Amino acid sequence: MKNIRVMLVDDSSFSTAVLKRILEKIGLEVVGSALNVKEAIELAKELKPDLITMDMTLPDGDGIECSKAILKDDNSIKIIAISSMMDKEIIKMAQRAGLKAYLQKPVDEDELGSAIERLFAGDELYEKLMKHYPEVFKETMYNQLKRTIGGNVVLEEIEAENVYSIKSFGITVAVGMIGRHSGRFLIDMSEDMAIAITKIVTFGESSSVEDAVMFLSETANIISGNACSLLNGLNQSLGLRVSPPLVFHGKDLSVSITGMESKSYAIKTDFGEIFMNV
Repeated sequence: MKNIRVMLVDDSSFSTAVLKRILEKIGLEVVGSALNVKEAIELAKELKPDLITMDMTLPDGDGIECSKAILKDDNSIKIIAISSMMDKEIIKMAQRAGLKAYLQKPVDEDELGSAIERLFAGDELYEKLMKHYPEVFKETMYNQLKRTIGGNVVLEEIEAENVYSIKSFGITVAVGMIGRHSGRFLIDMSEDMAIAITKIVTFGESSSVEDAVMFLSETANIISGNACSLLNGLNQSLGLRVSPPLVFHGKDLSVSITGMESKSYAIKTDFGEIFMNV
């Protein structure tokens, strides 16, 4: 785990001391502690910790309302409830408030360490995914096109700030990806290009628009599926898999690609240009 900065919220100095020893033993940095709601809210703003351990019963309020106030100011902070109370309704309320885990006192060192590892391993895994997915999809797209049509294939990244929506060349295929994280793969090309490529693949036996749409749909499915398999190789807990392709076909179509972080590419081939967004 990366260097995680922890703040403790508990009205018991004994509980605070025990937690501090456990957290430091497993390699985390305890940056401060608060005895009540007011102190906790102010200290969280000042310290900006990665993680807060939160008692549920405090002298001037409860841990759930305290957590809501902290998360309203900074929702990147992860909060774990550590309380002597283990009531199902309180646990549900804590989950709804945005707390990430609920442990009972006296807290077990291994249980606390595992809960924290699960929380922050997810962040590290997401960072790894964001680092590698562009190259994986570029390589998979390039290899598929070289196998299918050969010739020159050049991928050029389009600056993100310049891409909010695109005017379709004629056929757009979108494949959803789900798992530990979710996303979407999209390719777009003209009817004429899709038909020309389909003729090559079928050795001239097929030249209809319908067949070209089916071919492009299957191609998008193969590319996204292969890319997801490669990304799952980074860590199997990603569990990425694809959903059935959605095809949009017609004149004067515009495709919105806002709403999530993505990469866009213009792909130059001997048959024309393809737009790709992941």
